[in-house]
Amino acid sequence: MDSKQHIEMVLNTRIRDMFNKAAEKIDALKPGEKIPATELAAQLAADLGKTGPQVYPTLLFLLQDYPNVQIKRGAHGGIYKLDTSKTSATTKTNDSSSDEAADESTD
Repeated sequence: MDSKQHIEMVLNTRIRDMFNKAAEKIDALKPGEKIPATELAAQLAADLGKTGPQVYPTLLFLLQDYPNVQIKRGAHGGIYKLDTSKTSATTKTNDSSSDEAADESTD
């Protein structure tokens, strides 16, 4: 096995499996519910024979731009499931206000 095959094997077995388990836990949240990212990392780590701090940096790759969640940092932070019925209206409002701000800055 060469290095490229090894990378593919690790991505397809370990990393993909971890990401799928994380996605299942995040998607199972009800709108407004949260799970601390450190807690999620610890749960995933237990299945891998690792620690939460070992898994956390890899988990961040999945969380970046994850759909229908808001990531909040700090003591009261975590992964918050958004109410998608409200999100689409908010997104449209935010998009048009950012367009207006861009227009104003070019004047």
